[in-house]
Amino acid sequence: MENAIFYFSGTGNSLKVCKDLSIELKNLQIIPISTVIKEDIKYPIEKLGIVFPVYFAALPPLVADFIRKLNTSKINYIYAIATCNDFSGAALHIVKKILKKKGKSLNLGFSIIMPGNYLPMYPPLPKDKQEERFKLEIQKVKTISKLIDYNQNNEISFLSRILSFMQKRNDKKLKEKDKNFWVDENCNSCGICEKVCPVENIEIMEGKPQWQHRCQQCLACIHWCPQKSIQYSNKTVEKERYHHPDISLKEMLERIRK
Repeated sequence: MENAIFYFSGTGNSLKVCKDLSIELKNLQIIPISTVIKEDIKYPIEKLGIVFPVYFAALPPLVADFIRKLNTSKINYIYAIATCNDFSGAALHIVKKILKKKGKSLNLGFSIIMPGNYLPMYPPLPKDKQEERFKLEIQKVKTISKLIDYNQNNEISFLSRILSFMQKRNDKKLKEKDKNFWVDENCNSCGICEKVCPVENIEIMEGKPQWQHRCQQCLACIHWCPQKSIQYSNKTVEKERYHHPDISLKEMLERIRK
């Protein structure tokens, strides 16, 4: 395997970045982190990429665990791309910090602004604003791809370093936050939430989803529910849902359930 990207995605933003990178880079394999996290993560890869969303200015715990487990001995070049609603916080510095403990460098790190999807805090962007971000994403991917192709390096911002304490908060707190999920009367027991959860955190019991406290807060369950019946506290009622328009539910399921 010459070149591979490992990704985590709840609503398709990070997956879309991976797919766009695969257009620009040769022989690129796209691998969901959720499908390998329980394995011995050892790959003889020339270049390895990690693409993920920013959660509360840091990494999703699953992504941090993946990097800690990753055997980097036969990897020559590592890059990371953080998708985010406004700025990447400490995410890229945390990747760099974890890799440094393993004797490796983060060669290249970038953030890409995408439509935000954390529904408990804000509604989805209007469609025209989403389209603006999609166009800018494609342009930035082309720029990043050229840097990757030529093994370029860059420095992570000082602000990212200052905020790196946020990872401990994420690792401890996010998994417990699923106690705030509930379903309204529109739930028809279709089971899509159970299937689309990348960490198998949902079980259908007596026809209704039950969350098992392994949550990453990706909100895939909320955004992909066809009935819009999954809610988070009282903060998502009557809000529109979001997923990247170029990523289908079928593709999400096919990739994470291999």
